[in-house]
Amino acid sequence: MNNVPDGYLKDGKGNLVAIVNIKQTDLIKDEFVKKAIDKAVEMQQTLAEFKQDLMAEADDFIELLAQEHGVNLGGKKGNVTLRTFDSQLKVTLQTQERIELGPELALAKQLIDQCLDEWTEGGNQNIKAIVSKTFNTDKQGSLNPQRILALRKLEISDDSGKWTKAMNIIAESVGVVDSCRFIRFYKQDDKGIEQPISLDIAKL
Repeated sequence: MNNVPDGYLKDGKGNLVAIVNIKQTDLIKDEFVKKAIDKAVEMQQTLAEFKQDLMAEADDFIELLAQEHGVNLGGKKGNVTLRTFDSQLKVTLQTQERIELGPELALAKQLIDQCLDEWTEGGNQNIKAIVSKTFNTDKQGSLNPQRILALRKLEISDDSGKWTKAMNIIAESVGVVDSCRFIRFYKQDDKGIEQPISLDIAKL
């Protein structure tokens, strides 16, 4: 593997080490991890094919319903809930969009700062700290679009119109980067409570 000569293994620094000089416990550990990863990759591929096949079947069924009844079952976002006749089993299909905010956001931030400066002049600075925190970045230097978009839900009266203009700019700066589709499964337990069927190995 990786052009490593027979009788050698490559260490973490890229150096070739003769197998005879490696502790037996390290060799056993190396072999176990390689086998575990091979099986995990194989299972990942199986799950990917499982998801693709089921979603294709669901899409065919939804398209058939649309043709027969002239109704788009998933609505604009393509979110669909399908249940068995007894309602004990459920499958949901959801589309989640990943969004980014464009460079116009800087202008909106300036208008918001102007509003905050005017509203908090000589008064309580708490609202300024709370709103300004919305524009804090994470460790990767990225803003949280959902947190910023949540500002548009605030009921704020502003005679100057700056706040409204800033909210409109934020709305216009939204761009959909891509979307991801999910399929989830649910089953009622003995008490009739709907429980998700987890395919996350960490939750099994």
